[in-house]
Amino acid sequence: MSKFIHETDIKGYHILANEDLDKIHESTLVLMEEYGVQMHGKKALEVLEGAGCQVDWEIERVRFPRNLVNDAIESTPPEVTLCGRDPKNDCLVGGKKVAYKNFGTGVFLKDPYTGEIRETTKQDLGDVARFVDSMDAADVFSIAVTAGDVNQKVRALHEAEVVFNNLTKNFAHDLEGIKNTKRFIDMAAIIQGGYDKLRERPIITMGACPNSPLEINENETDIIMLSAEYGLPIDILSMGLCGGTTPATLAGTLVVTNAEILAGIVLAQILNKGNSILYGSSTTIMDMKTAQSPVGAPEHAMFGAAVGQLGHYYGIPTNVGGT
Repeated sequence: MSKFIHETDIKGYHILANEDLDKIHESTLVLMEEYGVQMHGKKALEVLEGAGCQVDWEIERVRFPRNLVNDAIESTPPEVTLCGRDPKNDCLVGGKKVAYKNFGTGVFLKDPYTGEIRETTKQDLGDVARFVDSMDAADVFSIAVTAGDVNQKVRALHEAEVVFNNLTKNFAHDLEGIKNTKRFIDMAAIIQGGYDKLRERPIITMGACPNSPLEINENETDIIMLSAEYGLPIDILSMGLCGGTTPATLAGTLVVTNAEILAGIVLAQILNKGNSILYGSSTTIMDMKTAQSPVGAPEHAMFGAAVGQLGHYYGIPTNVGGT
């Protein structure tokens, strides 16, 4: 029985009609099957080829059989518990269950004591983590400000250390490099009392971001594979810029970013069928005057609403950027 769900009778804001959802899905399957997605990393390509994908090794482009994509959607759980270090802060997401996390990653702040605008520090991150941890309205924490005063080669580990010491909620973290990602998982496993305990109660959510248009680099494929190996929730989050890195139309951008996210989901489900996934998007338009990403643009909210519908359609929990 198909997992895909239409919501004609459910009240709420629907930017997409039922036929729109069907067309976006079908167009995505055609795009993934006939054109493909750039997927970098020898190990990832071997995994995908072994599962039946057509791999052009010269340009590292993967074409996905539609049945493989649909099977990956079917095997992705409709709900996921984002566990807190303190079980009282566990957060169940999926369906109509809504949770909130802070925005990030700031590099400057206004000092609360001096009023000075300055670069953020490791201490600032710990302070913000402790503040968010105390807020009933916040369910999950992600890196709010960066630790600009540490060795940048291991910045993500410094950030992990100070957050772990100031947080009892689920910790969503994006990292660079397979070594630092593994060290981060090691830190969480030590806190939980072992890798099996971390698999049972994952207090971290891993992040992987495709590069629009239609590319997932080796760092991100490594993170997806390592996270799936340890059974950790993965937020696969696309950040396309409509009119810049993706088509100028909202529908075209949804097809492109959908293909990017589903490509990551396929890789995770091949390695660990049933692995929890967050279908992520912080997609907006590109400001043509400044070439910047205006997260306050109306289109950002429109994409968020559309992605929420796609998540319900697929039966996969979503994570959308807010303003």
